[in-house]
Amino acid sequence: MVVQNGSPKWLERRTFSFTIILETNATPKLKPQRNYRNPIYLAKQYKLMIESGQARNESDLARQIGVSRVTVNHFVTLLKLAPEVIEAVEQMGDPMPKRYVTERKLRSLVKLPSARQRAIIKDLGTVSL
Repeated sequence: MVVQNGSPKWLERRTFSFTIILETNATPKLKPQRNYRNPIYLAKQYKLMIESGQARNESDLARQIGVSRVTVNHFVTLLKLAPEVIEAVEQMGDPMPKRYVTERKLRSLVKLPSARQRAIIKDLGTVSL
C-alpha cells in the first residue's frame, strides 16, 4: 500500500511508537557498601612508600597513585599530630564503615597545641571532627 502525502494515513506512518514493559517482580538492587580509608593509615602507607624507595618523593608517589602532590603532602602532614591522636584515629580501624574523620578535619588539628589535640580527641564522642 502506497501512502501519499496529505492522506490521513501519512501522519500515522511517520509517528513513532514504543512499548514499555515493567517487571512486576523486580528485585531491588543493593548499593555496594562504601568503605572509607582511615587517613592515618593512608598517611603511614604513603610515608612508608617514600622511605622504602617505591617512590623518590611526594611528587613521584602522587604520579604513581593518581592524586596531586598536595594531597600526598596533606596526608603525610597528619603524622605530625600528637601520638595519642594518631593512636585514637588508628583504633577506628581501616577501612571505616562511616566517614568518622577525614584528612581535612584532622589537618586542622595539626596546627593546635598537643594538649588541645588530646582534649578534642578525648571528646570525640561528643565533638565531630
